[in-house]
Formats: sequence, structure tokens, C-alpha cells
Amino acid sequence: MRTRSAALVLVILPASLSAQVRDLRAFYRERCATCHGADGSGRGLNGARLGGRNLADGRWLARQEEDVLVASILKGRGAMPGFGRQLTEAEARRLVSEALAPQAGRKKP
Repeated sequence: MRTRSAALVLVILPASLSAQVRDLRAFYRERCATCHGADGSGRGLNGARLGGRNLADGRWLARQEEDVLVASILKGRGAMPGFGRQLTEAEARRLVSEALAPQAGRKKP
């Protein structure tokens, strides 16, 4: 019986861990693109009105410290709300590396 329960735990554990991994690009599209734009340009629906930062500006992003970006995401800054209730600190760091940094690397036409 003990072997069977250990096997059951091993089967359930990877499924629960994978359920915890969030698609942060989808989070960006749902929560951030309204102001920052789908391409990070700051030209989202509310971007001009609220002063959405151009996250696709590689020079600007290169001057930013990751800790400051993470704090802005979690606590908010200016008109931007904080997302500390929706994201963990680790998820905010992943958002910077998986959603923001790739946008800054793209060439604009």
C-alpha cells in the first residue's frame, strides 16, 4: 500500500506544479497591453491618455534595474496599478524577462 501512495504522489505532483506555471505573455496581453500596447510601444487604447511607457525602447529598458521594474509591476507607478495581488515576485521577474525584454529587442518598421 505504501508503494502505491508514493506512486500516486509522484503522478499528482508534476500536474500540480505545471498548473502553477502561468503564461505571463497572456497576462501581459490581458492586463498590460491596454496601456503599453501589444508591441510594448505605449500606444495601447489608454496609452496616450495615461502616459503608457514605451517598453519597446531598448535603450530605456537597458538603463532600468530589474528590481525597479519588478517593484513597479507589483506596487504600481503613476497611473499604472500594482499587480501584487495577481503576481508573485518571481512571476513579475519572469514577466520582465519573458514579455518585456523580447519587445525591446524587436526592430520597429
